[in-house]
Amino acid sequence: MENPSELLRDHLRDMLAVENEMHAAFRRQEKDGRLRADDGAQRLVSCVEETIDRHVKALRKCLEDAGGKESALKMALGSVLGAAAGVYDGMRSEDPISRNLRDDYIALSTASVCYEMLHATALAADRKAIADLALRHLQDYAQLVMSIGDLLPHSLVRELFREGKLPDNREAAARAVENTRKAWASGPAMTLAV
Repeated sequence: MENPSELLRDHLRDMLAVENEMHAAFRRQEKDGRLRADDGAQRLVSCVEETIDRHVKALRKCLEDAGGKESALKMALGSVLGAAAGVYDGMRSEDPISRNLRDDYIALSTASVCYEMLHATALAADRKAIADLALRHLQDYAQLVMSIGDLLPHSLVRELFREGKLPDNREAAARAVENTRKAWASGPAMTLAV
């Protein structure tokens, strides 16, 4: 059986790599001048970046407290992935804010599932401090994902109107937000064999 402490240190290093990669992407997005056209998106991206800053600091301290150090290899990998994302971002510079918000939703959802895995691993290893940290970070991202879900339909409808593709229908955006929230709250998760 693997040493639970080393296993958790590996998971913490993985989370640091995920957070560092996201940090680079959100930093680039925050500097994107197109973001100024959408106050809600601009505030949200700033909030995400501040949250990532807090997460990185807390993860580094947690890893240090667990007797580990940030992996130079994972830092380099995160840097390479961040640079690749930067090239990709450059190729998509014409993409509207709504597509950026969609990608933000995906990135934060990925980080959320990674935190769920860290939380479960820490609980199984009886490491309460790490489990609590993972749960707090998961809760942060769950709120931000829901915020993106509330903002995205409005941004999309405004963009489609500005592009002359559809009429300005803010009521449709509000209805889409309401319907999405209802879908998420529609009932308990499916019970699968455990």
